[in-house]
Amino acid sequence: MSIDVRRVLAAAPKEAITPLKPSAAFTAVDSAMHVVFVAQRADCNGNLLLANLAAIGRVKHAVHPAELAIAGVAQDTVAIRPLLPFGLRHSPIRLLGAGERRWLHVIGHHETPTLLIYDREHRLRLASHVDPDPVARVALGRAISHLVTNDPTH
Repeated sequence: MSIDVRRVLAAAPKEAITPLKPSAAFTAVDSAMHVVFVAQRADCNGNLLLANLAAIGRVKHAVHPAELAIAGVAQDTVAIRPLLPFGLRHSPIRLLGAGERRWLHVIGHHETPTLLIYDREHRLRLASHVDPDPVARVALGRAISHLVTNDPTH
């Protein structure tokens, strides 16, 4: 099922929604894709491992290091650092804004962690939550690899 994000945003109250985009540190237009990982302090360490999918093999060379957006309070940005897997260990961390959280709900993501991948023009190409099923995680890893290595926009 495909979600027409433009139609959803057009129907939503304008002041309530802020599309989540890579931060200013990742706004240069280049050939790499951008990864934003949304999490909260309460997320299981095993679920945070999903971020490693963007930091291995061919994918690692086709994306910028992941940015971490925390759904929580400022203290959570410090408290979560020791829990992070290698794919996020050196990532910039910022708080998720209220409007960005509403945007995630509008596109169907009500829980964390969530993995977002943007193309070089900062258009959302993939949004996925963590599925506890190992087979689904392997399938997601393959989808990410295909997206970043076979995408005609880069």
